[in-house]
Amino acid sequence: MNNQKLSSLAPLVLRLGMGVVVAWFGTSQIHNPADWADLVPGWASDLSGLSGLLIVNINRWFEVIAALLLALGFWVRWVGLLLAVHLFVIASTFGFTSPTGIRDYGLSFALLSIFFAGQDKYCLGKKEVVVTENK
Repeated sequence: MNNQKLSSLAPLVLRLGMGVVVAWFGTSQIHNPADWADLVPGWASDLSGLSGLLIVNINRWFEVIAALLLALGFWVRWVGLLLAVHLFVIASTFGFTSPTGIRDYGLSFALLSIFFAGQDKYCLGKKEVVVTENK
């Protein structure tokens, strides 16, 4: 296998890998919402007026749906951006002194790179249209 073929697989591997990670967190929240509700910071409940459990119930479906869209290759750029911002907020809650925070910052940057890259040739979604000017 040549380097060019391996390079073309990189966006697919990153997109599928991040899709699996986000889906795992989302489905884990479906199966154990009370465990996750304890992790919701007080400021999130105060700001939204929602209980920690309700925030987890909303978040789990957001993550499962976003993971499926990402893995299948629909709206890759926007889903990647939404998940990156979402995870940056979560990582900021834990901070740089926590192993969880450091891991989440790393995953956030992986999602941000998906946003920058956009759709790859393996995406099932409609390809993004690139407009170029004739000079």
